[in-house]
This record gives sequence, C-alpha cells and structure tokens, in this order.
Amino acid sequence: MRVLHRPSPFKHHYVIIISLLLLASVSMQQYQQVEATKLDHEKELDDDIFQALTLKINEMGGYIHPSIKLVSPSPCCTRGIISSQAKPIGKDDDGQGVWVRVPPSYHLSRNLAMQTLEPLIPKDVLQYAPLSTLDDGALLLLLLVHLKGSGSKKWKPYLDSLPDHPSCGWYGDINSIAYEEYTHVAQESKRYVSRVANGMAADYGEFLTKEHWPSEWQNSAEKAIEWSLCIVSSRGTAASPEYGGGVIKLVPLVDMFNHSLEHKGFKELRKDDVGIDASQMEGSFTVRIEKDFYDGEEIFVDYNLADYAPEEWFMSHGFVPKEATYRQEL
Repeated sequence: MRVLHRPSPFKHHYVIIISLLLLASVSMQQYQQVEATKLDHEKELDDDIFQALTLKINEMGGYIHPSIKLVSPSPCCTRGIISSQAKPIGKDDDGQGVWVRVPPSYHLSRNLAMQTLEPLIPKDVLQYAPLSTLDDGALLLLLLVHLKGSGSKKWKPYLDSLPDHPSCGWYGDINSIAYEEYTHVAQESKRYVSRVANGMAADYGEFLTKEHWPSEWQNSAEKAIEWSLCIVSSRGTAASPEYGGGVIKLVPLVDMFNHSLEHKGFKELRKDDVGIDASQMEGSFTVRIEKDFYDGEEIFVDYNLADYAPEEWFMSHGFVPKEATYRQEL
C-alpha cells in the first residue's frame, strides 16, 4: 500500500516567516544605511558650521583652541563641544589656558540692537513704542529676528549655529515633552509667549527684514519672535553694561557649551583681568581650560543659575539638572 505524504500545514508558515525575516533584515539594513547617511550629513554640517564660526571669531580678533569641535549628538546631549585631542591637553597649550575667547565686536548686545533697529522703525512708531523702554532680552530677540531675515554675512556663521527647533520647555509640541509634571506650566508659558510675540509683532514686525526667514515661519513675525525669544532665553548670558550697554548678551560659540555644575563658568574679561598689554581683549567672553581632556570627552561650563527652580530650568533650557532636582527634594 502506497502511503501518501501530505505536505505539512506549517510548511507555508515557515516560508512566510522566513520571508518576513528576510524583509525585516533588508529593512533594517536600509534603516541603518539611512541613519548612517544622516549621521554623516550631520557631522559634515557640524564641521561646516564650526569652521565658519571659528574663521569669523578669529577674523574678529578672538581665539578658538584647535583641539575642540562641535558634535551631534554629544556624549551628553543633542549637540555639544568636545575635545578632539588623542592625548591630554595641557593647561598652557595656547599660552593662556583658553578654549574659546570671543571679542565684544562679535557679541549681540543692547547697544548693537539699538544701533541696528532704530533706523528701521518710523519715528511715529518710536513715539508710542520706543525701543529704549524695552529690556535687553526684548531688544536682542528683535535684533536676532532682523539679522535672520537680512542674510548678514557678518552674523551668518552664528545664525547657522542656532537650532531651528530650540529646546525651551514651552516651545513646539508640549504634548510630547519628557517632563509631564511641567506640562501645565509649559502651557501657561506658551500662552504668555504668544501674547508677547503678537504684541511685539504688531509694534515692530513689519519693519524687520524678512527676506531670509525660513519657510516654516511663513512670513509670520509672531513665529519668528517666538523662536527668537526661546534662543535668547536659553542662550543669553549675563554681561556687564560696560561692554555693550546691557546686562544680557548673546555670545557666539560660548553659548554652545552644555551645562555641568562641576565645571567653571564663562568669564567676561575686565581691565583687571587683561592688563595694559592685552587691552584689546577687554570685554571678551572666555571659556578656560581647567583640567586635562581626552579625545571625545565633552567640555562643560557652569551656567551659574543657582537660584533657578526646576521648572525655570525646563522652561528656559528644556532640561532639569541634577542639582536643581536635588534641591527640590530637600
């Protein structure tokens, strides 16, 4: 008697599963290739941004230590500054123990904002909405919006270094924020920012240059001002009125270092710091070398915001450092 061998009911299932695994393998390879291409593109973009910014700061009389570079992502965050030396960096490699020195001629300051913006705005507008009554932060955000639209060659390297989607807790999609406990505060902040942006746009928006604004702003001064307000909030640094007329500045490259309480902060050079022989450095912002760094190690600075509550850290910077959380728990 001949026995008929029936095909296993699972055979086709195996074929399907194997086919799916092969497809998944191909998809994973394609995904990895896409991700690798994206990382290569980001690296090239970082290199271009950093090179252009370095050239401009050097051209303005500043200094960038040759062993540092910009990376995305950094060991800490989305983007940061790392050492690219394969051996320890001695504190006197540059003769002054400095990572970065940016002269006041390449700072965004209150005086620069007034000098740039006042000629743009009609006198009758300045009578009911005088720029001189605005605080430093408001003036800087208007200046930033205008420079972004003007295509300024001088400021292009700095503008290119600024993120399209900054990290303030209230900026962008609040529903996707990582700190759910701050959602309510973020919503309130977003409403407040919207009112501020609408008011400033109504007073000054039409007089700011818009030619080079990114397409997603859709010629909207409100969106431009919201973006700029987040940049100033997260990157502005305290400064002496002696070197720019205000107590807040935007300082290129210095504002790209990430925060750690365990490191030193920025240093604004005063007369006592530079002496007669180096008077041209007066008013410069510096980040100094404080220890040996190795290849790939991230370089941090202390933002010196000791009185900030956790929600203030998150609203301004998009993260909450350990020390702020620890203080809250005590």
